[in-house]
Amino acid sequence: MSAKSTIAIVGSGFGGFTLAHELSLAKYDVVVISPMRTIQYTPLLASAAAGMFNFRLAEDPVRRRNRLPGLQYYKASVCDIDFSGKTLRCTPAVPDIADNELSGDKHAFTVTYDTLVLAPGCTVETFGTPGADEHAIFLRTTDDARRVQKRLLEMVDAASLPGLTPAQQRDMLRVIVVGGGAIGIEATAELYDLWHHDLRFLYPHLDVEGENGLLAIEVHDVAPGILGNFDSRLAEYALQKLQRRGVRVETGSHITRLEDGAMYTKERGGDNNPLRYGMLIWATGNGVNPLVGKLDVKKAGRMQRIVTDRKLRVQQSTPPQGGGGDDAVMPDVYALGDCADIEGYSLPMLAEVAVQQAKYLAKQLNARGERGEQADEGFTYQQRPNLAYLGEHDGVAAGDDVRNA
Repeated sequence: MSAKSTIAIVGSGFGGFTLAHELSLAKYDVVVISPMRTIQYTPLLASAAAGMFNFRLAEDPVRRRNRLPGLQYYKASVCDIDFSGKTLRCTPAVPDIADNELSGDKHAFTVTYDTLVLAPGCTVETFGTPGADEHAIFLRTTDDARRVQKRLLEMVDAASLPGLTPAQQRDMLRVIVVGGGAIGIEATAELYDLWHHDLRFLYPHLDVEGENGLLAIEVHDVAPGILGNFDSRLAEYALQKLQRRGVRVETGSHITRLEDGAMYTKERGGDNNPLRYGMLIWATGNGVNPLVGKLDVKKAGRMQRIVTDRKLRVQQSTPPQGGGGDDAVMPDVYALGDCADIEGYSLPMLAEVAVQQAKYLAKQLNARGERGEQADEGFTYQQRPNLAYLGEHDGVAAGDDVRNA
């Protein structure tokens, strides 16, 4: 009996995680390399931060007893790929332990593969804003959600100390959410619900001057409107709902820099007029993954996403002269999720896209014959409803099949 071939998956997001648990372990050994040992259910992070449920419900581990020993996981980052030699150079994403130097390049190691699937996702786009990395909370992981919850409690406890003026309390209790997309709006809604239905009754001395008391939530976005992925009527509905609840929405807001507890915008006069805050959540769009940026493959678009064909096969940066079709793709290399885009079939950067791509690819790989053939059909995305929670048990949904969801 021949030995099983190895499929290496870079990334444990929606695409990588789904693929790892859909592949046949009777046919393949699967290796997942990712600095995150769990998949992060990002749509649930805001609810977890607001205490709606346990943080553990917002993530799932890559390692599962029923998938061992065929599925292996390394907590590491892939820093380089040798496509011709089919090897990955990895650096551990763990601290030094028991006087063993493990972090970074100190304990770099190599993983060999027969088939490679790139699904590292993307990074948070800060647009080079000075101070963003140091002073903002990025709502991408359960650790971030815990930071939001911890910081909010620190804010209300600090504002409850004697001897503070109302102006000082307002600055301490100001929450700024940067980003008017679904993640930013849902974070705003969950924090509003937490204050309105819970915290204001525990801190009644802060529940003054209107429905929201001294707590203020502001949404800032450089775009002219919020929820850009939704129909304009739904976006306007969401805007009106938030404003009626006392949420200040500042569109066309150009942030020039951040400091600890202070945000500066072009519209407020730059350095001359800081907006004080107790917590700032950065929930903007996606940025280029460092690994993707250095790969010698075909890339396109503002984010330089990896270009694939409809079978999710990665295309060469320089195809052979006169070559096309199978000649233009890299052998045994696939890409899916936010890091990749299908040539001639561009899709939104959504978790649902990554999940469907992973299921499609797993089906094709599991169906491989001994000669390695794949079915001829390419990937087709089945649109699902796009949802955004607005607070107070209200929300908006967009998509062709909303009524059937």
